[in-house]
Amino acid sequence: MSDAPLRTFIGSTILPPVTLTDDDAHEYRSIADESFYETRALYEDFLYERNRSLDPRRWKHVRTKGAMKVYRQRSGSVDSGVSPSTSTSVTAAAASDSTSSPDSFEMDNDALLIGPASSLSVATKIPVVVCVGTAVGSLDDVMYGMFVHDSASLRRRGIYSKDGMEDSVMLGTLESPTEENPFDFLGVAWFLYSAPGLGAIVKQRDYVTLTGTGFATSSRGERIGYSVAQSVTHPDLPELKHLNIVRASMSFCVIFRQQSDQIVEAFAHAVVDPGGAMLSFYALQEIANSILSMGALIECAEGKKLRWYLHKTAQGTDSTSTFATSKSSSSSSSSTEQTSATQLSESEDPSVCSYCHKTIGKFFSTQSVECTVCHQVRCSTFLQSVVVT
Repeated sequence: MSDAPLRTFIGSTILPPVTLTDDDAHEYRSIADESFYETRALYEDFLYERNRSLDPRRWKHVRTKGAMKVYRQRSGSVDSGVSPSTSTSVTAAAASDSTSSPDSFEMDNDALLIGPASSLSVATKIPVVVCVGTAVGSLDDVMYGMFVHDSASLRRRGIYSKDGMEDSVMLGTLESPTEENPFDFLGVAWFLYSAPGLGAIVKQRDYVTLTGTGFATSSRGERIGYSVAQSVTHPDLPELKHLNIVRASMSFCVIFRQQSDQIVEAFAHAVVDPGGAMLSFYALQEIANSILSMGALIECAEGKKLRWYLHKTAQGTDSTSTFATSKSSSSSSSSTEQTSATQLSESEDPSVCSYCHKTIGKFFSTQSVECTVCHQVRCSTFLQSVVVT
């Protein structure tokens, strides 16, 4: 018999109801804006001033996955390589602009902003983590993969990212998407995480965070997308110590920019305090793994599009199906499911791969697969299973 403590599975349905007041909304919007401003300032310093380079004296490489790399701040260094004398408080900078918003905020080129992530790092002595890299696809597709607006979409994104999330729920909505701004969202969410492979010895962690997405512009007028996850407190959501769960804290913001045709650049800035007595090395690796899961955003976007297509064309089918699709990423720059789904068309010649146009052998059925959704035929070289949830 194991001596490991019993783990209670926490269903999101047992969380107490949360009431968001006008004061909550005002405070939380300010916090989300500060997180965005801080990361945008760091990204623009990285992009425009440092030519996409990180000083190795200040940043230590932690992990690489595909085209994404994660670095942690070295002990004793200053966040992003900027001296304190050239840094400015996000709150003070935002207050100087009465119309401050992700679209209108501008900063002094000689100053970088100290915001929620830097403050959490100083308070906890936990290093800042930065992730830089690229993904194949369009900015709209990446944002579509990142976008969530309710509990179902939160869980669906978690399935694709495989980041250790066990449960999640959207507790309240502060801003909803519109027809003009379909990716604008800000809400309060709850997440429950477990340490993969260490469930018997490491307690579960939960987070209460502001979760937001949207589009904005850089100081040079470039279109950028962003996603924010910033821990907050609320009297209706006390710590769940009686359930043996540790309340953790995070400050995370990622910015996406269309670098070139079908290449999206990502810049993430994060600090995660796991709380409790979790080993710092293991915590850092888990943070890196979670951030690197952003590489699945295009896959998530494709899955969402296929799910929409299934819903429209195959009512009553199983809600989880696997289809063969091209390894190439979606080429659509549309931010809506309908526009992307209408691009699916039938293959004109079933004996030719619709992607590489090579002739498919007739004697070995395993050499090709017909997509159940779009009926295009792909050779074995360009097949990928996509799970639609």
